[in-house]
Amino acid sequence: MNQKLFALIDINNCYVSCERVFNPRLNGQPVVVLSNNDGCVVSRSNEAKALNIGMAVPWYEVEQQALATGVKVFSSNYALYADMSRRFFSILEQHFHPDDLEPYSIDECFIQLGSYAEYFDVEQYCRDLIQRIEQWLGLPCCIGVGTTKTLAKLANYFAKKRSGFQSLCYLPHVDLCSYESLLLETPASEIWGIGRKISKQLQDYEIYSCYDLTFANEHHLGKQFSVMIARTIRELKGQSCIALNDPATPAKNILSSRSFASALTEKSIIKQAVIFHVNRAHKRLTQQRQLCACVHVSLYEKISVPPYKKKLSYALGLEYASDDLLALNGAALKQIDVLFKENKKYIKVEIMLSALHIKQHYIHDLWQPLALIQQRDNLMNTLLKMQQRYGSDCIQVGYHSANPAWQMKQQHRSPRYTTCWKELLTIHESALTVTQNK
Repeated sequence: MNQKLFALIDINNCYVSCERVFNPRLNGQPVVVLSNNDGCVVSRSNEAKALNIGMAVPWYEVEQQALATGVKVFSSNYALYADMSRRFFSILEQHFHPDDLEPYSIDECFIQLGSYAEYFDVEQYCRDLIQRIEQWLGLPCCIGVGTTKTLAKLANYFAKKRSGFQSLCYLPHVDLCSYESLLLETPASEIWGIGRKISKQLQDYEIYSCYDLTFANEHHLGKQFSVMIARTIRELKGQSCIALNDPATPAKNILSSRSFASALTEKSIIKQAVIFHVNRAHKRLTQQRQLCACVHVSLYEKISVPPYKKKLSYALGLEYASDDLLALNGAALKQIDVLFKENKKYIKVEIMLSALHIKQHYIHDLWQPLALIQQRDNLMNTLLKMQQRYGSDCIQVGYHSANPAWQMKQQHRSPRYTTCWKELLTIHESALTVTQNK
């Protein structure tokens, strides 16, 4: 039986690293990337961290000081980051079987290594992988390896924080004295699933470091907190309790939402935003090869008292489960007619598709319009082929504006170098001349 062995690979400062790939002048400079509507700092270069710019801090609080110290600021460029993430996972799929991969976020992935350790040097294989990703994509990565997922996550933290590991912390090969020192020096809040809130509560039990939690009484803490704490302690002791999730398992709900750049009062503009988010949700629906039987719409009204927004929701069931984009849009727009009130300000819209069914297994009953369903199915297949061949913007369902008022505020967005023809990276003739002269 193969020994349990897990790795966690992630991209260092992902959003900043993606910006640096296409703008090498940013290397060595303090760089931050902001969240939706340029609200908070969500990614920082090591140089920006050294300036004490905190994670998730509101940008308006640090903007003046940051710009004065030379910090370069960018709005989130989701199209670029998603495409770089796709390339990142594509390389992982070339090196590991898909069943051994569990994507954890846009830039993180758990890998089950047990079956590979039997045939070759896994540590060297991981080092080669880090080098290959940096060579092919220009993205720096770190890998943590442990006998459980929690230990792999912790090892990844060590690989980032300790330069001596050279981007790879392979815990099974770390001597016991060094491992004990690492646990003693690392706060319990850095353990996967603990966080700051629970770590403060653990201090009442004299638990401050990873070392303290590793040797804590799991049964007692499990009763005081939850079974998750007990499971985390067992994982820290080397007992694997958390298996890889099946990446092929489809989602139970599909959600698409985003705040507006400013409060909106016109129904027609809000409907444009609804159509945009239905299209985004529909894309995931077709990728997962599912059908939807219920559409939920939530509209957030701006109010003058905390929490300064009021959620208005409505749900509409479809006549039959479908992936017909026209039907989904129609159901969502009907709900806006119900939720929208004149002379009110709205700051966010949210679309959720629920009651999902696997398309391959779904059987329509005889009372449903089978001919229409087949006709719309052919139409959706044609739409998908057109978008794959000519780009996602080649044809739109519903009204489309080149610069809609509901879009996010992105005053500092870099070009979408890999996904938009008009913004592709180009080499100026002057630069070519200089290169040739050299």
